[in-house]
Amino acid sequence: MTLEEMDKKIEFILQMQAQFEANLARSEANINNLRISVGNLQVTVADLSVSVANLKVTVADLMVTVGNLTGTVGNLTGTVADLRGSVGDLAGIVSESIKLSDDRFTRSDAQMKDLAGAQKVTGDQIKDLATAQKATDERIKDLTSAQKSTDERIKDLTSAQKSTDERLNVLISIMERHITGPDHPVRP
Repeated sequence: MTLEEMDKKIEFILQMQAQFEANLARSEANINNLRISVGNLQVTVADLSVSVANLKVTVADLMVTVGNLTGTVGNLTGTVADLRGSVGDLAGIVSESIKLSDDRFTRSDAQMKDLAGAQKVTGDQIKDLATAQKATDERIKDLTSAQKSTDERIKDLTSAQKSTDERLNVLISIMERHITGPDHPVRP
């Protein structure tokens, strides 16, 4: 192998390494965006659990979904850490041999495909969580409406109870006068 051919191969490897680092930077930016999204989702879930104590079952389902998202983000973080290690290995392998560098690039491409697939799954899970949030909001709205209706019914029952108590007192008074006779004083 000539010196010129060796220089071309090394230049190619360095170009591939630069491209890989650029892809890694984009992946890290995407992961940071996912972390921010997960953080926002966790705040939303916390607010929801405070305001909807009566919907514990629904909140539990949301917490399971958030747990799954957290696991997915953890897997993505592990994959990025693996990719960083691979980049460090590639720098050392370039000085050792061109053949080993080609093998490492092939593995790195597969990891990037896995990362893209995992990122798509995370996006789908976030969409599912947003849909579940909308359903929960509707349930809260329905529950609020039902609570207002119940409050009105209780108010009507309280009013009817007062009327019933007054009539019962009148009946008791009449019965006492009837039983005790007209000579006994009437109780107030």
